[in-house]
Parts: sequence; structure tokens; C-alpha cells
Amino acid sequence: AMSSPPVITRFAPSPTGYLHIGGARTALFCFLYARHFGGQFKLRIEDTDAERHNEDAVAAICQGMEWLGVKHDGDIVRQSLNKTRHQEVAQQLISEKKAYKCYCSKERLDGLRAEAEKNKLPFRYPGTCRELPADHVDPGGCTDPVVRIKAPLEGNTAWDDEVQGTITVPNKDIDDLVILRGDGSPTYLLAVVVDDHDMQITNVIRGSDHISNTPRQIIIYEAAGWKHPNFGHIPLIHGPDGQKLSKRHGAIGCEQYESMGYLPEAMRNYLSRLSWAHGNDEIFSTEQAIEWFTLEGCSKSPSCFDFDKLKDLNAHYIKECDKDRLFDLVKKLHPDVGPFKAQFDMAVDMLKPRAKTLLEYREAADFICAKRPLVLEEKAAKGVTGGGKDVLTGIIELLKGYSGEWTPEALEPLIVKYAEDKGLKLGQVAQPMRAALTGTTASPGIYEVMWVVGKEDVVGRCQDAVDGKNEIKAAPKKEPKEAPKKEDKPKKGNPPPANADQPEYTKLEIKVGLLTKTWHHPESDKLWCEEIDVGEEKPREVASGLRAFYTEEEFKAGRKVCVVTNLKPAKMAGFESCGMVLCAANAEHTKVELLEPPEGAAVGERVVIDGLDGEPLPPNQVAKKSILKNVLPDLKTDGAGVATWKGGVLKTSAGPCTAPTMFDSPIG
Repeated sequence: AMSSPPVITRFAPSPTGYLHIGGARTALFCFLYARHFGGQFKLRIEDTDAERHNEDAVAAICQGMEWLGVKHDGDIVRQSLNKTRHQEVAQQLISEKKAYKCYCSKERLDGLRAEAEKNKLPFRYPGTCRELPADHVDPGGCTDPVVRIKAPLEGNTAWDDEVQGTITVPNKDIDDLVILRGDGSPTYLLAVVVDDHDMQITNVIRGSDHISNTPRQIIIYEAAGWKHPNFGHIPLIHGPDGQKLSKRHGAIGCEQYESMGYLPEAMRNYLSRLSWAHGNDEIFSTEQAIEWFTLEGCSKSPSCFDFDKLKDLNAHYIKECDKDRLFDLVKKLHPDVGPFKAQFDMAVDMLKPRAKTLLEYREAADFICAKRPLVLEEKAAKGVTGGGKDVLTGIIELLKGYSGEWTPEALEPLIVKYAEDKGLKLGQVAQPMRAALTGTTASPGIYEVMWVVGKEDVVGRCQDAVDGKNEIKAAPKKEPKEAPKKEDKPKKGNPPPANADQPEYTKLEIKVGLLTKTWHHPESDKLWCEEIDVGEEKPREVASGLRAFYTEEEFKAGRKVCVVTNLKPAKMAGFESCGMVLCAANAEHTKVELLEPPEGAAVGERVVIDGLDGEPLPPNQVAKKSILKNVLPDLKTDGAGVATWKGGVLKTSAGPCTAPTMFDSPIG
């Protein structure tokens, strides 16, 4: 029997943003899989799109992977350097009559697309140029034709997905896709196939949002006469509210988790448990993960990103961490701790249980680094007045005359005896001391604090409190509760009538909606029908032309959307639609993506733009031809996929609305 080739996996991000959590998890799975089988894990930067390329993002991706401890083998492959090879393959396919030059003008294709839309059919390129002779000269004078692959006209394209099981796509749903643009640049689909083949990739492990690309890539493999790699599409990561975790909100770059005080081993352990499991094991080392990892352990359903779980794991790894490394990690985030290494080492066992992140660890160590005179919290300051001051004066005298051992074990009986001699409860002595020594009312044990701070400083800090030298920091707690109320007040008055100066956008009522039910329109294969909860008494029924772009699995109850709720109801193939779901689309309308509210946005809240005020027109009143035509031309995503109108960001209380992969695209 032939031995199978060594396993080679790859992580292939496009350099347009940082290494976000979904990408980090994909890279980790590719890394674990390759290491498990003793193979190689490669990094390829998909930088063929010169306009969106960002060299800082390449550095950020590499930095994020380095921090996460996911090390790639060999040099980084840059897709843009393989352009000549991509073109060669396209030419080879033309010479073998497996691809052809297409001279159809943009105007002609736009006309065909409009025709398909009118007939409520998904657009497929009709193969106009498929059988033209090789020496064809275009009568219309087109000298820069695109190159299209000849997709099979009948049958199915199928593969055994290592996570999702067998997936079958009818070939009639796949048109002759473009593999080379008119300017000679390769499209994403061609470049990926050629690079994966040339890099001898055996296993492509990626997010399930790539499933729709796979049949198209398999068609290119088959045309080139190559064996395609094994595909495994891992489920997406959702936020706690069940909505897809998006690159640009909530799913922040890996390096931000470092600055938020997470340890890379906690992050590796946490990410490896998202949609993968080994029995009931929750806490395991990277070595164990490598030993156990196969795609059989992956589930098909999305996992939820849970900050609390990540924090608990992080607390575990902080406790496990060796004191020198722990100090270095804290020092990287807070260089000011540099001079206090000895005290941090003494305090390590009392700080560890008080911290779930390195920031909390540093906070728990405030009493070590604080400069004299300390700033006291308002509540703590009360402990150093009146009787508290007398206690501190007595302690100063006691300690000045004390020459015994300076350890928690020796200090405890000393302070206990002092309290007894004065007829005080221990708390009446410990509280003023804690306030004077730490500035707070909660800290590690008072004898441990004395030991770490040192005799000279203990006496000095107590003296500062007696002399009234401390500044007092007012308790900040009440502000956050009041702030939202102030903002809400203007909105609660009578709504101002819509007036001529009112920005057009504000006349629309765009709300966060939650899909509660979805079904295929009985008369039209282009339409989804959906029930959407927009915070009203009962859900709205809406029809959307998204059948060609979303599967049942993707377009189901529990997903959040942005809905225009004050349009006049309109009949769509006989179905009365009371609203419009907003999407971003490319110019050709071959790719459409729902506009997604951020994680944490409340169902029924209005999507607003800072600085634009105005009450929307009444429900079900806005004709598509009036207001909508004035708003849509300026409604688009920016270069990061964030929804904007005339440059202002469309926002909810939880952040901006985005289209995860549609940049600089019109919204409608």
C-alpha cells in the first residue's frame, strides 16, 4: 500500500486587520493537527488584493501568533509573489480547453443580472463565450478578457468534510467562475488552489464560512488534474448572545488579550475547547492537546465565546505560573513595577489568589508600588480619623521600639498583644493599619502586608496617616448609574416632528431585530421569509432576497439583523413584507452579507449615528421611493466593514454595526 504523504496544514489570513479570535483558533487547530501527526504547519499571507493589503497587519498577525505560541514551520509564503505561477496555470487550463477567455462587457453582465433579478432567479453566467474558437477576435474590441473555468454543467460536486460530513452541491448552482481578471491578476479562488497544491497542503482546516468556496475550488483542482486536499470546516465562534463573533467587535485582536492581562497558555487552552473536546477535559497543557487533537473531536455546532470561562482558566494559569515569569509578564504591561522584584517575590502567594488577569494581579500589588504619602480610598480614610488615629500613634511607638524578627509569624503575636493591652478588638487595630498601609479596606492579611512593605515604610505610612498627609480619592461608584439616565432624558420627551432640516437618515427607523423563525418562500426560490422580533408586541414578517447567499444553517432563528421598520408594507411574490433587512453587497451583487449588530446590542434598540438627531417617521409610513432613495446612495461599509452614512458610523449601545467581510460596499 502507498504510504500517505506527511501532513501539511496552513493558516492563510489576508492582511487586512489583526489576528482576531476566530483566526487565532483556526491557526491553533491547524498547528495542533500538524503536530499531532508529526507534520508541518505553514503560514501563507494572502496578499493578492493590493488595495486592501496592510503591512502593519502582517506584523500584527505574526506577533499575535508568536504571543499565542503557535509557531509555523519554514518561511512565510506570500501569495502575491506567486502571481506568474497562477497565470501559467490559467494559460495551461485554456490550452487544455478547461478554461476560456470571456469577452462579455460589464454592461452586458449587468443587463443579464438585472434580467435574472426581474425573473426572481439567481444569476448564473450563461456561458456565452464558453465555446468560442481560440483565435477569436472580439467584434466589440475587448482586448482584456477575463478567464473563466469551465464548470461541469450537470451532476454534483461533493466532498467528505472532516468536520461537517459529506457535503454535496449541484453543479447547476455553480457557474463558470472567473479565475483571471482582465488585468491578468488571479482571483482568490485560483490563487488559493494553486498555492495549496504547490505547498503540498494535505489538510485545509478553516471556518465554516468558507464552505461555499470549496465546491468552486474542487472544480479548479479537477480541471488542473490535481488531487484536492482534505477539507475540514470548523463552526464559527458566536458571542454569548448567539450572534456570530465578528472581527470588528468583541472579537478583538489577539494582542489586545495580551494587554488585558491574559496568559498565552490560558488562551491556547480556552480556544482549543471552542467546538473541540477530549472527553470532559477542561484544563490541559499544549502537549496534551497535541497528543489528543483530531478533527473527530470537533462538533458541528458553533461555540460561544465566554469571557468568564476564559478568566477562570486564566486565574488557574496565573496560580501555576512560576514567580519570575509572572513578574516579567506583569513588568511588560506595567514597567513601573521594575524596582519591586523582591517584594513581588515575597507577596506572590498572597497576590495569586486575588487575580484572574495580570491587570488584577498588578492592582492587588498596588500597596507594594504605592508612593508615599498614599492616596486613600474614601471609605478607608474614615478608618484613620478619631480613634483610628490613636491606634496608629500607638502602633508607631510599638514598632519603633521593636527589634525582633520581621516576619508575619513574629508580627502577629506583637499586634494581638497590643490590641489586648489597649482593650481593643483585633479589627479595631487592623482596619486603621490596613487603611494606612494600603489605602484600601480590602487587602491581603495585615501581617503579610507589614512583612512585604518593610518596617521603615510601615512606620512611615502610619505617620503620614496620623499627620493627615494622605490625599483622599472619592468613591467613583455612583457615576455610571447616573450617566445613562442623563442621556435618556431628551429622548423621552415628545418626539419633535420630522422637519425639513432633519437629516434623511433619522427619518428611517432602523432597529436591531432577532430572527425568531425562517422559512423558504413557497412561490420564489430567491426569497427567505422570516419572523423578526424588533421589540414590538409581536414579531414582524419580512421577506428578503437572500436564498442564494445564506443556507438554512446560516439563516436561522437566533441570528441578529438590522431592520428598517417604518417602510410601507410591500408585496413580495404575494407575501406581505413589513420591513427590510439591511445587507452589504458587492457591485455585481454576487456576494451579499447581512449587516450585523454587535454582540450585546439589545433587540428593538434603534441604530443611530452620533450627532444626528431626529425622530423617525411613523411606523409603516415610509415609501421606498421617497426617503429610502435619499438615504441608500450614501449608506455603505467603510474599509473595515463598519456601516456608515455620509461618514457617520451606524451604532447601537454595544458598538457599530458591521458586515464582517464586505468592505467599501453599498448597503441596501
